[in-house]
Amino acid sequence: MPNRISISGPIVRKAALIVAAMLVAMLPLAACGGEGKGDGAGAPPPGEGSGSAGPSPGATPRSERPNVVLVLADDLDGSVFEDSTLDAAWEPQGISFTNALVTTSLCCPSRASILRGQYAHNTELWNNDNSEWHGGAEYFRESGLEKETLATLLQESGYETWFGGKYLNGYEEAGGWEGYVPPGWDHWRAYLNPLIFSKDGEVSDVDGHYTDRLAEEAAAFVESRENSSKPFFMELSTFDTHEPLEIPPRHAEAYPDARAPRPPSFGEEDVSDKPRWVREGRLAGRPISTGVAARIDERHAARMRSALTLEDLSRNLTDALRGAGELDETYIILTSDNGFQLGLHGTQAQKSTPYTESHEVPFVVRGPGVPGGSSFPDLVANTDIAPTTLDLAGLEVPGWMDGRSLSPFLDGSAPEAWRESLLIEGAKSGSPKRPAYSGVRREDEVYVRYETGEEEYYDLGEDPHQLESSPEDAPESMRSDLEALRGCTGEDCEGAENP
Repeated sequence: MPNRISISGPIVRKAALIVAAMLVAMLPLAACGGEGKGDGAGAPPPGEGSGSAGPSPGATPRSERPNVVLVLADDLDGSVFEDSTLDAAWEPQGISFTNALVTTSLCCPSRASILRGQYAHNTELWNNDNSEWHGGAEYFRESGLEKETLATLLQESGYETWFGGKYLNGYEEAGGWEGYVPPGWDHWRAYLNPLIFSKDGEVSDVDGHYTDRLAEEAAAFVESRENSSKPFFMELSTFDTHEPLEIPPRHAEAYPDARAPRPPSFGEEDVSDKPRWVREGRLAGRPISTGVAARIDERHAARMRSALTLEDLSRNLTDALRGAGELDETYIILTSDNGFQLGLHGTQAQKSTPYTESHEVPFVVRGPGVPGGSSFPDLVANTDIAPTTLDLAGLEVPGWMDGRSLSPFLDGSAPEAWRESLLIEGAKSGSPKRPAYSGVRREDEVYVRYETGEEEYYDLGEDPHQLESSPEDAPESMRSDLEALRGCTGEDCEGAENP
């Protein structure tokens, strides 16, 4: 029997769960709601299509095929990662990438990019909700994207696959309640809401905190494989640190004096250099009051407490792997589906913007031969997760994937040649009310162009908080990079990222 996590406080009883389930059954998952709603008009131009993968090579011996685990947080930004103790649970054991980005800063598009290794202009999944243009799990399924993902490719090559937690937004209404399990997953533990999950297609009560239950299910799977000769791939996709937050009693009093970051962009009053959507926003030109600042501090502290639950999951996972004798044969990746911001840049938007806090995410890899405590400033992205996992598994990366493998970094030395640019992009949004954009990010520069023709450019070495946009100073090479990247597909993206 797996060791269960001890959770103090009142126990949620089955009757209450049933009543709650009736109340929320018709509602979408709370995570990632309210941001990025839009009709998709003015989206960056789509690519030419996905193409198809070539034949998978034959399975290599188990000793050469490591396990891979992806721990995917929700809305985890760098400030919460570093202000909590979550970073201490990861960085000393692995390699950190300090310029890690999501190419589209919104939950569902980012998660699709992770599973497919593609930019959003190639998945063409731009929005969160099933009811929106090119949005949600329903689009991912009906478009056929779901038929060929990281999970299906690994499963076909002999990997045992396990998913737990939050899938794509809208999954519960796109077959989840009816027992639908997407292709590629041998074991399925997907949230339908914070109280109910689908266990291999059967509706089950969470019975406790949703992240603690996820940790228990993951540990049980690891322990059940004691004599298995198959390598495995796991994705643990938590609700932490997305609001609304459910903090277990053991962490309720943590970080009583936490204070949200106060960079120069906090309560930025002079937004005359910013595009129209910022200048006309509710916070434009208005200082943040003492009361609002206090509420921002409270939210930051609550998100740090949520990160502790994610830390518990991380430690329980490594303990289970160690106990099963699998830790030394397992690579573990921690990252987030997007960043997050509070009170920055004169806007109420928390994500789905082109600013650095929205696109930047923690990204740590640990595993066999990976030197702990090292870091790289090189540009990496969520689109690199699928190619990296396939490469570690000894499989050919399909030509339709846009990302590239991070394996060359995992011995602690940077490759001689690496990408110089990454594309960031987002469809037209209703919340925040923002036009579509696409842009180019380099290690120390970012250039953005909106569908309105407006532009932003920041030299991040001189202006790391993006206080003064100067599009007239944007290098011509970044403008030409944008033209190449916004329409690139598959292997052509590598050339566009390295002009």
